Amino acid sequence: MKASDLFIQCLEEEGVEYIFGVPGEENLDFLDSLSRSSKIRLILTRHEQGAGFMASTYGRHTGKAGVCLATLGPGATNLVTAAAYAQLGGMPMMMITGQKPIKTSKQGRFQILDVVDMMRPITKYTHQLASADNIPSRVREAFRLAEEEKPGAVHLELPEDIADEHTDSLPLKASLHRRPAADEKAVRAAVERIEQARSPVLVIGAGANRKMTSRMLHQFVEKTGIPFVTTSSARAFSTRPRPNSSVARRFRPATSSTGRWNRPTSSSMSATT
Repeated sequence: MKASDLFIQCLEEEGVEYIFGVPGEENLDFLDSLSRSSKIRLILTRHEQGAGFMASTYGRHTGKAGVCLATLGPGATNLVTAAAYAQLGGMPMMMITGQKPIKTSKQGRFQILDVVDMMRPITKYTHQLASADNIPSRVREAFRLAEEEKPGAVHLELPEDIADEHTDSLPLKASLHRRPAADEKAVRAAVERIEQARSPVLVIGAGANRKMTSRMLHQFVEKTGIPFVTTSSARAFSTRPRPNSSVARRFRPATSSTGRWNRPTSSSMSATT
């Protein structure tokens, strides 16, 4: 099997639906293999940075790693801002970049940057594929790290000659990962602190953008009536309440009509947590 075909099969195994990116000479083998996939659609963008933001936003809203594609050199450097955005915002994203042949190159150092080292400070994982046989394990590792807590950006570099290699390796099955559960004592301590507070306020950040977190947080606000403010990254939280929700109504006044917070009962707080 050709290495680029194996790479696409690995992405299919991970449940990838879209790849956002810009074609280039160094990823032509990858694109050729992608053209034969019936499960993954290429979304062509006008700029690599746009592809990166599309992938990170896909990851933010679905919880699955969004995938973007760029070529070497300037194509790869254009992904840097989106990578930092995903890493800081806890958004699962995978970047795939091309590279000149690493075993026999006829073009000297033309547009060759150490992209792996460049990505290291702004990703959870970055790696250059030096053998077709390693593709399944590296893809599986990258997706695992991208989607596990705290989600973030990962990067794989596929050199031109490696993409053209042949291998007998097969894709690895995607593994199930779960969010870590909060320590029971820590939850109990938080409940006690909130019950004792005279005027509690929730400060909601970008983590509220995640699907499960947003749903649970809406339930928490509904049951407790605690007023909240959001950071700029979480502004959408207050504008998308659940049907028949009074979250938006409760958000406006910081206190009740008597100027005091209506403290919930211990049973309702415990049920919420």
